[in-house]
Amino acid sequence: MKKNGVFSMRAMATRISRRIMRMFAVLLAALIAVLGVTTLAAGAALASSPTVAYGVPNGHSGSNFVHGRVRPLGLLVWAADGSHYFVIHSWGSWRQGYAWGSATVHVRSCWGSCFRYKTERTALHFYRVRTHRGRPYFTRLHFSLAHKVGGTGSGTLVFSSRGLPAWGVN
Repeated sequence: MKKNGVFSMRAMATRISRRIMRMFAVLLAALIAVLGVTTLAAGAALASSPTVAYGVPNGHSGSNFVHGRVRPLGLLVWAADGSHYFVIHSWGSWRQGYAWGSATVHVRSCWGSCFRYKTERTALHFYRVRTHRGRPYFTRLHFSLAHKVGGTGSGTLVFSSRGLPAWGVN
């Protein structure tokens, strides 16, 4: 390596290449650490974002993927003519994969210029989660009625990404 107090070119090249390799290894480890932490943080944020219900109270004329709500209260219209809707009162649980709540269903009981509605308490169950632009959302809403109301019994509504209403019988 050292000949007459002078480093040989080969020895110097070996030392320099080792230093470069060490620096490259340190930089690569730092880059992996930064990317790994960023990816984990983004994944954790996405995984922890709550599942939403779109189309409350009634959807939009374009895309229904607007104003996603967690634990929505109030109206949820599921007939284009307004003849069927829920008034959501409360949510007993709201989890990533499902939600249970209570509401009153309103069903129009006469037609023409008559606007009378029959009502009954119902249990609501959101389920079947999908994602839109990284945001989890519910695509099914089941409601359970003890009795038929205006000819309507228990059923399952399906979320539609476009059109009015956003929730409807499939």
